[in-house]
Amino acid sequence: MKLTPSNTSIIKRLLVGRNNRPLRSILTKLEIADIASLFGHFNLRECSKLLEALFSINKASQALQEVPEPRLEVLLKSFDYAMLQKLIVYCNEEEGAMYLNLLKSAGQDDICKKLLSELDKPKKNKIIQFLSYPEDSAGRLMNSSQVFCLPSDLTVQEGLNLLRQRAQKESIYYIYCVDPIDEKSEVREVSTHSLGRLAGIISLRQLAIAPLDELIENLIKRDVVTVKAEQSSEEIAKVVSHYEFIAIPVVDDDRQLLGIITIDDVLEIIQEQATADIYARAGLQEDDRVYTSILSKIKNRMPWMILNLFLAALASSVVSLFEDTMSELIILASLKNIVAGMGGNTAIQSLTVVTRGLATGDYKFTTYLKSVFKETATGLTIGLITGIMAGFLTYFWKGDLMVSIIICISMIINSLFSSFMGAVTPMILTKLDKDPALGSGVIVTMATDIFSFLSFLGIATLGLKYFT
Repeated sequence: MKLTPSNTSIIKRLLVGRNNRPLRSILTKLEIADIASLFGHFNLRECSKLLEALFSINKASQALQEVPEPRLEVLLKSFDYAMLQKLIVYCNEEEGAMYLNLLKSAGQDDICKKLLSELDKPKKNKIIQFLSYPEDSAGRLMNSSQVFCLPSDLTVQEGLNLLRQRAQKESIYYIYCVDPIDEKSEVREVSTHSLGRLAGIISLRQLAIAPLDELIENLIKRDVVTVKAEQSSEEIAKVVSHYEFIAIPVVDDDRQLLGIITIDDVLEIIQEQATADIYARAGLQEDDRVYTSILSKIKNRMPWMILNLFLAALASSVVSLFEDTMSELIILASLKNIVAGMGGNTAIQSLTVVTRGLATGDYKFTTYLKSVFKETATGLTIGLITGIMAGFLTYFWKGDLMVSIIICISMIINSLFSSFMGAVTPMILTKLDKDPALGSGVIVTMATDIFSFLSFLGIATLGLKYFT
């Protein structure tokens, strides 16, 4: 069943009624993604009612998982304690850790501690373990509750039997094999649902065609690509995209299998990184979305606008140093923005190519020095061509040979400098362990604008001094 404006209106009316059977009937037929979108259409009171209905059909946590974090944080803060308690009890450990982390971000530390204290010890310890990992790390992203493992001392027949049982309940990406535990009485069944020391991996094809009495340990591939729980989401995305995996195991220093990260998680990481890069270049925070409040938008954008104001004033102060030159050649006032605009575009092109190369691991196939040389050579060539073209156009437009020569030379020099700055700036920020997408745009724009005005008006000043 597809969610439509008509269905949304019906659900909204049913939320205030007492008979929840029609409401549950509609919600049962909807996809999880459509249910999650309802939390964006209803007010906080209606969202609480909606969550109560979702609890009754066991879709509450699934739906909340699809809600964007900024909106989810607001929702969690508005729910009463009984509802939060119910949510934490019935969700898995990974989801519970995410909800508690959002509550903590919303300043609900006391509620988080109370909710944790009321959980059973195994689940409580697991959630605490998740929260102990750094933000945006493999430990925070991994799924540990649905990892299919086989002890390596099982036979192929035993492994296939367990596979058939688990495949009916969950998606199985790869078959991970763990070292057998010492006591073999009544433990094998438990070990298929718990994690152990990663021994290797076996493909479904190998398991299907192997002799039924063959031991799995004789078939597994022991050299497995893994990631550590402390590794950043950016590193994980690079590993998965490089090897084209659909899932990757997360291990600790003792090679204990902690969980897996699936391709769905990696796609979310890549989407978040792309969003962060786009927002950073525009001077925006990642949580500034279409559903963000006006006050938050102003709070997020104002610091960048103030910074841009000061940088623009700095660039203008450079122009003011050449007021005498511009008063003698008033034509320069109408042409200076051409040089600055071309320089800015050249810098952004180099900046984009290098930043993407850093993000996707392209520098495994080249060096920083070669990259800077190529970008600078490209910028110089473009500067020569566009500078000569601008010189001719200016001469035929204004009929002033000296101004034509000035704009030609300044565009060549500025294009060279801009491409160099665009290539070098993200590399320097990376070496300083800073996000190259976050500060590169501001730094490069300021540097190219100042150099554009300085080179253009400086060359014009020298031309007036020595050739007039």
